[in-house]
Amino acid sequence: MRPLRPSASVLAAILMVALTAFGRVKPQPVDAESLLIEYFRILESSNPEEELNRWTSSKSEPELAAIPIVVGNGLLNQIEGNALTDSAHYNAYMSAIGLIEKGVKAIEKSGVNDALYLITVDAGLVPVRYILANAYDKVYKYVEADSAYVRTAREIERDFGYDSEEFVFWTNQCAESLQRKNKNYEKSISLLLPAKEAALHSPEVPDSTACEYLISLAQKYQRSGNHNEAKHLAHEAEMRMGKNHHLIFCVSNTLGELYWIEGNHDTGYSYFKKAEANAPSLGEFFVAGVNSANILRQTGFVELAETTLLALEKYLTSSELGVDDIFNYYESLGVLYTFSNPEKSAEYFRKAEKCIDWVTYPEVIRHILNSQVYPIEGNSFKIISALDRAEAVFNMLIGDEPRLLNELLMQKGYYLMEVRDYITARKYLETAYLRMLDYAPGDPQLLIVLRHLARLDEIEGEDIRRGYYLDELLRNAKLHGESSNAYLDAIADRLHFHLQLRNLDGTKYNLAIYRKQRPNDFDTNCYEYRLKLLEGKFSEAEKMLDSLDDIFPKERSHINLMRQRFYASRQSPKITGVATDVFSDYRSELMRQLLFMSNNERRNMDKELRTRRDEIIFAIKFAPELSQLALDYSLFSKGLLFHTQAEILELLADNDSARMEIAKIHGIKAELTRAINSADKELAHSLQQAIDSRERYLIDDYLNREKFNLRFGRYNTATLLTGMSPTAQMIDYVEYVDAGKSSLGCFIIEHGQPIIFVELGESGNHDKNQISKMIWTRLRPYLKHNRRIYFSTDGILNTMPIEFAEDEDGVPMCEKYDLHRVFHLSDIRMSEVIGNRVEAIGVADHNSPNGEARGLDDGYRGNWNDLAGVETELYRIAESLDGISEYHRAFNDEATEAYVKSLSGQPITTLHISTHGFYRGENELTKAFNDTTDFDHNIARRLLMGNRTSASGLVMRNGNLSWKAETITEDEDNILTSEEVETLTFPKLNLTVLSACETGLGELSADGVWGLQRAFRIAGSGSLICSLRQVKDNGAADFMAEFYRQAATGKSVHDAFYNARKELLSHDSANKEVWSSFILIE
Repeated sequence: MRPLRPSASVLAAILMVALTAFGRVKPQPVDAESLLIEYFRILESSNPEEELNRWTSSKSEPELAAIPIVVGNGLLNQIEGNALTDSAHYNAYMSAIGLIEKGVKAIEKSGVNDALYLITVDAGLVPVRYILANAYDKVYKYVEADSAYVRTAREIERDFGYDSEEFVFWTNQCAESLQRKNKNYEKSISLLLPAKEAALHSPEVPDSTACEYLISLAQKYQRSGNHNEAKHLAHEAEMRMGKNHHLIFCVSNTLGELYWIEGNHDTGYSYFKKAEANAPSLGEFFVAGVNSANILRQTGFVELAETTLLALEKYLTSSELGVDDIFNYYESLGVLYTFSNPEKSAEYFRKAEKCIDWVTYPEVIRHILNSQVYPIEGNSFKIISALDRAEAVFNMLIGDEPRLLNELLMQKGYYLMEVRDYITARKYLETAYLRMLDYAPGDPQLLIVLRHLARLDEIEGEDIRRGYYLDELLRNAKLHGESSNAYLDAIADRLHFHLQLRNLDGTKYNLAIYRKQRPNDFDTNCYEYRLKLLEGKFSEAEKMLDSLDDIFPKERSHINLMRQRFYASRQSPKITGVATDVFSDYRSELMRQLLFMSNNERRNMDKELRTRRDEIIFAIKFAPELSQLALDYSLFSKGLLFHTQAEILELLADNDSARMEIAKIHGIKAELTRAINSADKELAHSLQQAIDSRERYLIDDYLNREKFNLRFGRYNTATLLTGMSPTAQMIDYVEYVDAGKSSLGCFIIEHGQPIIFVELGESGNHDKNQISKMIWTRLRPYLKHNRRIYFSTDGILNTMPIEFAEDEDGVPMCEKYDLHRVFHLSDIRMSEVIGNRVEAIGVADHNSPNGEARGLDDGYRGNWNDLAGVETELYRIAESLDGISEYHRAFNDEATEAYVKSLSGQPITTLHISTHGFYRGENELTKAFNDTTDFDHNIARRLLMGNRTSASGLVMRNGNLSWKAETITEDEDNILTSEEVETLTFPKLNLTVLSACETGLGELSADGVWGLQRAFRIAGSGSLICSLRQVKDNGAADFMAEFYRQAATGKSVHDAFYNARKELLSHDSANKEVWSSFILIE
């Protein structure tokens, strides 16, 4: 077949290329023009095959290898377009690359390297492998490109010598290509360093080549944070720049930046002016102006930065500017106005986005971070959404850019700190830190990650490790200069650390440094105030607080919190004058934050909620007037996360689009359960991220925040008292920390009476029976027999049936008083009846071999063995309800997880489930995970790999098999967990009865009990009968039969429950524990 002749333009490009000889000897160029003209003449001859064979036989191996290289290079010069979005361009690039690779392989096979270098009319000598590396970059083969750049530099050194101009020049070109693509300054520095001696001392290297090399290396040291080495090299370059305007411009601009950053503004400004006067083109002048403005902004000279940028606006229409130049200009203005003028910032970011199709993908990610992550302080929803988008762009289009990946890891870690997920935050930040160990000293990214890690250690109380990170931070930051923001911020962190350690000398030393550079800012004044406290000068400290109010009115919330904690430390009643404002500010800010989090992320708020509440409870001792405010804290924090989720779901119930999105979330949760069951850790992590993301979008897209805030306004003391019956009495129990010890207390609430707080004693030094007796003994003076008493528990009391505790005469409290245990005092409603549709589900035979479940006897419903009493229990319930309610029974083979889920949405009024129940905390799961012989080993392994740190649920038919399986491939494992129950909906459900062990237990938090209790509430259950201990099989059957017999007479659930207990106790008083196994939560 006659080969196609290239177009004239392609031929012209090809003919610019010739070959050079190998070695240190001056190259002997091959006459490539004659070679190619003769080659194409042969292709057009009448007998091209015969002439081609004769012609090639007379050529050397390098000459033959040169032909595909020259043709491939010519093709590369002719291709214009995006290889990623245009398959034709991609194929053209790959064809050209294939030709060059073919030639290079031929050269390597021959062992003669002459043809590895081309001579071009425009660029002179060019290494073939450098051309190949550039081509790899264009088709996003970054690993191959990086390898080719490094190999190019090594081959130049081998072929031209370590002291040659070629080695210095091409090493610099390869390093520039590496840095330009992925900002990998460390890798670029590593590539450059072998040529440093030649640039500084070799007589073969002209000053202009040495200057370009030295300023390039200086800039990379500057970007990586090593300013001392950068400045040294820049001055070496300055001595070699001569009168070359381009070199004067580059060197002066770099020195200007270096001197300005370290605080020597006069010298820095003079270099900037010198660079401006020597700008070789408008484009370089413009780029330098934008860069200078960014340096000014970063060092705090915002107004000068603004003036510099706006002065450049007149050049925007010039044809000398590229689209990327205009993008960077608008991007810089967007960043400049981020906090001072958000509207203007957004306007400039929108202008930048009009140019975004012409910039690199790393710049796209940088734009996402600049415009959607850094400005959104406190809005964790928008931050994580932007980070997710940035991560998606990175994974799809970049994949290998170390610095950018490290920044994404840092930002994800910081975000997770903001939502209090400190464990996961540490994983991200430590990963980023380990990836930065080979960074140059002083690298800005390294400073950020060290600061975040030190902050994490402060939160977690790891002072030794925190001290290490702060030392490293200070050592690295000092390289930026002792007047730099980086150094002063590190001094501030060190100062904060010494204040917390009560190290007076360290505090004074660091404060003196900080004060000298930042004498009048708010943080300096705060440190001065804290020093007064450390010195015991309390009167002076209080006066400072008063002055701060006048000087910094915008910091009112911060100052009020400082004032509250000052009065608390002095045990001063003055705390009452500020505590209400602090609570109001905290409540508003917290509610805003909660709406930006997923349900999973809200769980991390527990420690902070308790700490804030406990501060005010402690203050009641010296400011009794705070009792009502302390109750406000308790009512707000207790059940806060449940109420947030419940109110959101209720507000979205009438929105069809929101309901569809919720259904999708439930579907992903089912996928997550399957991923955990199959021990697919990566998939489980990915699905949890998808759930979190969708829950955030659900709120952002559909929730009316004003309505939400109005509904949430009812969780406070004033509203509680307004709706309270005069015949009722309420008790809100709290477990709190007082002087480092866990203590119990409660609020007594009565209509028309002031709130009373009662200290009940320490909870850590007594067993549960002692605690129960201690509580009621101390409450006796406050309780009234003619009142209906509602109580809400907290902490350890969530695990104790305190209503069944007996007085000194052996009379249970629930018989002395009309007691009602409720989930939350603001959620009280009249006790319902069981209703007209009862669904009873029971598993007697779990269809699996006997296990050794925690060494329990067969008679307990915590062992995964058969439960003989279940069938009797269901039969007796049916007998009690005969003709009274619609009753349906699902037993054994019907009693599966799938069947329970199928009931979702149906108008069931009472749901009764009789089977094995379980709760496993983190310690139990970890122990089982580490012991392969443990009955719980496999399920613990699956749960922990799926990032579940606790588990509660019900074992359905065949669940025993799943419990012990290494992995599960079926859709349903017949272990109904609390997470799965939360996805169900029971619109008419008055009561759920869980006739199984430990069904009232779960992970304890300020929000209550995370487990089946909470799950069935979310699913719609009004009241819940559950257990806090192991339940005897036959005892459960007797109790349930009597309960339903009482309920069948029309009694309320409350009355039927307590009457059943009393009735059974009267016939069998020796088994009090059996009749106290279950509790009722209304």
